[in-house]
This record gives sequence, structure tokens and C-alpha cells, in this order.
Amino acid sequence: MKIISWNVNSIRARVENFLEVAKRENPDIFLLQETRVEDQQFPSEYFDDLGYNAAVKGQKGRNGVAIFSKYPLEDISGDFSEEARYLEAFTGGIFVASIYVPNGQEVNAPQYFYKLDFLENLQQKFTNLKGEIFVAGGDYNVAPYPQDIYIEGYDGITASQREREAVKCFRDIGYQDPLEDNGYTWWSYRQCGFKKNNGFRIDQFYLSPRAQKLFTGGSVLRYARELNRPSDHAPIACELTKITG
Repeated sequence: MKIISWNVNSIRARVENFLEVAKRENPDIFLLQETRVEDQQFPSEYFDDLGYNAAVKGQKGRNGVAIFSKYPLEDISGDFSEEARYLEAFTGGIFVASIYVPNGQEVNAPQYFYKLDFLENLQQKFTNLKGEIFVAGGDYNVAPYPQDIYIEGYDGITASQREREAVKCFRDIGYQDPLEDNGYTWWSYRQCGFKKNNGFRIDQFYLSPRAQKLFTGGSVLRYARELNRPSDHAPIACELTKITG
């Protein structure tokens, strides 16, 4: 079972890129973030044509999360946040969530404390689902380790101690970040950020203990960052042993 998580930075602007990734990877499940479109305007016809079932939670011009699966979608829940930043479902024998953590703007700004509150509430969600086969993919807007940022010694937004402690709590309760050695996932559009590999690793999967036992591999799909009019994020892929029975 292949799962791809991707901050698409506007699904309507990246439809061609989505179709290219779908063609190359043929994932069973897509977890999308920053779709930036209201539900009624989501370009669902492209996903329908590829055989995906859809669950979307959108906002006009900002935020937005979605789950697309080749399996039926059940127990869909998007009530974690008042904004369109969390969507969860049961599909293919597992629980999945698409997560778009607030950026926080800058350390100690009001948005920063909103981000910390979001991460604290997310920890409770992870605790509640710890006993399930649960894969939580998304743009966490946190670089967990110093090596996840190209700037040596950087401790600004995405890398402050409190942000890193918040995601460390996921690991402390038993979750695993299986792609922690796979390199950056985001590069600025400015100053040839991707060409210079001036990146941040802010997109992650977190796997519950039962999901970890099924994990067979994963990668950052860097080629998608080189497509025409790309998102500033590359998709990340995670593969699990398929659930049967």
C-alpha cells in the first residue's frame, strides 16, 4: 500500500503536476494539504477519473486538506480544527490523516502560540489513535532536527525549541518519523532555493506502533519539485504491507 502526502500549494494550480505524480507513482492513498479551494470548487473530476474516493475539507483561498483513496472512505472526521487543517478517515484497513499545521509566522507572534496549541491538540489526537494502524501525513511546518534545515544554527520559525519539543512528544508516545534521513521536502521559490538545495524538512509521516510494523519503505519525490510551475513542497511517499482480510 503506497501513501503519498503532499502540500500542493493550490490544487487547481497544480492539477497537471498531480496527474504526473499519480501516473508515475500510482498510490493507493493521497493526503493533500494547502488545497486552497472551497469544497464545491474542488477539481474532483480528475480524481474520479483515476478511481479515487474523495474526502475534502476546504477553505476559500487558503488552507484546505483532502484524502483520496482507492478504497472506500469511512469514519471521516474533520472537526479537529476550526480551520481546514485536519482530515481523518478509515480506509484500506487503516486510519489516515492529512494534516496542515499552521506556519506560526515568527517566534512569539500570536500565530506562533496558535501553532503550539494546534500541535498540543494534535498530540491528544495521536494519543487517542495510538492503538490503531494510523498514518498521519502532512506539512507539519516543523523541522524536527538541526540537520533538517540548510542554515546552520537556525532557530527561527519551524525550528524553535518549543516547536521541536511539540513534535518530539509524538515520538515520546510511540510514533515514528520514518523518513527522517531522506532529506529536505521544501525549498523556497526565491534565490534558486531548489537548485542550491537550500531546503527544510517540514513534511513528515508519523506512524503509530502498529503501522510501524507494516512499514516497508519511503522517499521524498524530489522530481515533482522540478516540474513546470511546481509546488514549493515535494511529495513524500510511504509504503506499508497491504492489509488483507
